[in-house]
Amino acid sequence: MDNTSATALYARVSSQRQVEELTIQSQVAAIRQRIEEDSMMVDDDRCFLDEGFSGSTLQRPAVLGSA
Repeated sequence: MDNTSATALYARVSSQRQVEELTIQSQVAAIRQRIEEDSMMVDDDRCFLDEGFSGSTLQRPAVLGSA
């Protein structure tokens, strides 16, 4: 049995104001810190970010894998 696991992160901001206030960067920093605290790593190609997309739909580029 293979016990390996992969770590990824996803962050999203939904308003232009949040984008301008750089809240996605603070989310990513907090997520990366938690990943490190859990003794894990995340590769840059497993970081999925959606800036300016509503959470009311799954039709978001990073969720769909086209980001």
